[in-house]
Amino acid sequence: MHKPERDPYIAAVIFDLDGVITNTVYFHYLSWQRLADEEGIPFDKAIHDRHMLGLNREDALSYLLNSSATHASRQISQPQQQLLLNRKNDYYLELIAELDAKNLLPGISNLLLELHRAGVKIALGSSSKNAEFVLNRLGIIRLFDFIADGYSVPHLKPAPDVFLYAAESINIPPHDCLVIEDAPAGVAAGLAAGMWVLGVGPFERLKSAHLVLSTLGDTSWRDILSKLNYA
Repeated sequence: MHKPERDPYIAAVIFDLDGVITNTVYFHYLSWQRLADEEGIPFDKAIHDRHMLGLNREDALSYLLNSSATHASRQISQPQQQLLLNRKNDYYLELIAELDAKNLLPGISNLLLELHRAGVKIALGSSSKNAEFVLNRLGIIRLFDFIADGYSVPHLKPAPDVFLYAAESINIPPHDCLVIEDAPAGVAAGLAAGMWVLGVGPFERLKSAHLVLSTLGDTSWRDILSKLNYA
């Protein structure tokens, strides 16, 4: 499924977490950078942003270990992979230990409150396995009707499963859902789910979304609906 074949009626908004709700993407990069440095793997922020942004933890590690872009190819056992994943997550948890409402990205707090007042269902569709922890730290978990995360489905982005699971759990048809994403893998997942997709970030990276905004700061729910109608 791709673009819904009618004008948007949005009954639910499904948010990605990292890079949409809070600025933890950089913390993920720093965690991967520390792991790569310790393992002697060439790595930098450009590699992270171009190839690993939006991937679940396992797929990101696979890229790090096997991509020609990093000049690395390592065949390691599943237990060894898990140890690396655990180390990366420990580094990430260290970095987000002091996370609070100040780390919400511009416009998110107002948008969540607008949706809540308008009776629009709010869900999370994230590959993160720390999603509940992060939402609690940010003080916004009470606004979410459902949380689908890295533990919810076996196939994560760019597969549509996490978004479809969120929609089913709040009893809203996919074509009445809007996904808000900042990563190509997430945009692809939202489109594959047959949902409307709003990309937040650089147009070139997210141009396959129905609508792309550079930021959600100073953008109201009414603005988003209006722009979707003319997208």
